[in-house]
Amino acid sequence: MRLTHPIWLIALIGGRQVCLGAPHESGCGLDHLDWLALHNDAHVAIDAQIPDLNGEAVVEDREVDDFWFGKDEEIWNAKDNYQYNSGQVLLQSPLEENVPLDEVASDSISFDCKTKEQVIYNGQSQMVFTEVRNKAPQKVDKLIIETPDLRPWNLSITKFWGSCPGTKPGATRIRCEYIDVHPGSVRIAQIKVQLGEYEGSAIEFPMKMTSYVNGHLKDDKEVKVHWDKREPLVYKQTDPSKFPQPRTFKVSPLVSPPDEALRLRQQFHWSDLQSTGFYLNPNEPLTVFVESSVRDGPKPRLVLGPPALVHPDHGKEHVPAQLVELPPLENGRNKIVHNFGGIIYIRYTHRASDQPPPPVFLRLGDTAEPFPLFREGSTTDAQWKSMLDVTKVPFAEHDGKRVIITGLAKHAKKYADNGQRQQELLDTYAHIIAIQDRFSALKYNARDPRDRPSLLRPMVVESVNSGVATATNYRAAIPNRLSDQIYWVPRLRNSWMVFHELGHQRQITRTWSWRAMTEVTVNIYSLANLREYKPPGHKNVAEWDNAKQYLTKASKEKDFDSAGFYLSLVMFEQLRVVFGDGFYHELHRDARHTLVVDKDADKKHHFMTKAAQLTGQDLTEYFTKWGLKPEDRTINEMKKQPKPKRDYTKTPVYGGHQMYRMLERSRRIEEAL
Repeated sequence: MRLTHPIWLIALIGGRQVCLGAPHESGCGLDHLDWLALHNDAHVAIDAQIPDLNGEAVVEDREVDDFWFGKDEEIWNAKDNYQYNSGQVLLQSPLEENVPLDEVASDSISFDCKTKEQVIYNGQSQMVFTEVRNKAPQKVDKLIIETPDLRPWNLSITKFWGSCPGTKPGATRIRCEYIDVHPGSVRIAQIKVQLGEYEGSAIEFPMKMTSYVNGHLKDDKEVKVHWDKREPLVYKQTDPSKFPQPRTFKVSPLVSPPDEALRLRQQFHWSDLQSTGFYLNPNEPLTVFVESSVRDGPKPRLVLGPPALVHPDHGKEHVPAQLVELPPLENGRNKIVHNFGGIIYIRYTHRASDQPPPPVFLRLGDTAEPFPLFREGSTTDAQWKSMLDVTKVPFAEHDGKRVIITGLAKHAKKYADNGQRQQELLDTYAHIIAIQDRFSALKYNARDPRDRPSLLRPMVVESVNSGVATATNYRAAIPNRLSDQIYWVPRLRNSWMVFHELGHQRQITRTWSWRAMTEVTVNIYSLANLREYKPPGHKNVAEWDNAKQYLTKASKEKDFDSAGFYLSLVMFEQLRVVFGDGFYHELHRDARHTLVVDKDADKKHHFMTKAAQLTGQDLTEYFTKWGLKPEDRTINEMKKQPKPKRDYTKTPVYGGHQMYRMLERSRRIEEAL
């Protein structure tokens, strides 16, 4: 299924329709490529060792105020979508057809409803998304979507997006009234509601749609919006003496993640969160002391909850607090409290263009509960195992120099008890990241600061059992049923999944990796890791054979952007085989010294012309044979270089050389004997 077709989970429960939340993680919401990853048949079972295990190659991790639903590009990119901003979304002009009323089918109006999650907590905001489509050949004069008064459930409407005339923040019910809904048009709305104190175990209310033609009721449908209410996550350590982490921190500032991602021209932000090893219980006041020599400028903040962390008791749900940023901390004594609580982090950042502020000292009060934290360079394996043995807080975290790993204590304990040394684990992550740094031409001793590795870190988070791994800002999220690929070095060293998700954060989407390549260029980094850990480090030779067949097709039958993730990857690997790793080193280095490129057509143009420039050869014929369809401007630019002396499309990859095939057959015969 193409990513332009969102999925609405409407379940039949007890003979009625219920608007349910998606049973997979959204990382604050699914994006275009979440939908692609979940529903494109290029993705195989996540348990497989080598296949492409991306779930969420998302363009960005939406904050709570952004659209979280799987958007239909045909809606949002329509030339007349200015009407969306005025409360109307119109896909097509009115049809000049006169259709008798009795010819309009009774089910001609489709009505879909979706919630972001299946559960809700007191004090939490959730989203309700509605979509109505007029599938009839006749205009509908009026269409109304409405709920009863929401105050009996202590729900309040706090914000809305899209088209919902009649609903405003502060309203006591949802009511969207649409006038003149033309054939083929659609109306969509996203409404944010917040739950106050509520004692029930579930919330359910009706959402009704009615439509009118020529003043007569034509259609009415009803669904139920439903959330199970969860209790807050409250924990108390019975033996805090087993947890050696201090409550006082010297916190040095870090550059802001958006500025750092821009410097590197990479797709996603790495994390600026600094681990504390403490958990804040819901509604538990915490005193925080701050000592700073500076009165103006950036101030530290506490952030509650890592992104995408799985609920310890419900494997398909997240913890309620994810990246909840609290107000800036003032010098001296501060008191904070939060409805959800969560793992405590410190955020202290500055703009890249500004002089870094001095370090600050911060102390957490006694109400913060310690939990297992392995801090690289200070925590021992014995201390780690001791913490895991006694912890009542069910989370665990590794605070490495190059990575933060956050997950469930029971899984961290399983592999520690099996003999996994934690420094070896962190060294392996550091090596994986360093390999991708090297492939990206990042060196600590680089003369130009733009070419140095980031001091920020990616987070690897044990997440929900959604069936797919995901990547977006700050983190790679791995399903918790695959925790061995997080905590067990023999599995981690061969984890295409981890290579792939960390690679997503690297993609040079700001200059030469265009949108259709999101699930393709990510794997140039995966292959770099694979070459290191599993020589000769390539994928199945059958993919080269498939590519050869594709290359024999007529030009009009070839479209590189839709050829398939792995088939397109063959071309990127072929360029590496022909021109060496240095080709990608220069391509990455050049990107960091180039202005940001916004449009896909310009990114594709930039990639092809830069490839020709770096190799000193006219690659027009090469890219044309691959189906990239270079524009005239691209061809004119590439033709400034001399033509190559051979056809590079014939260069084998993935062991496609005849000699390699013979050696591989011999090896298999020997193994069989």
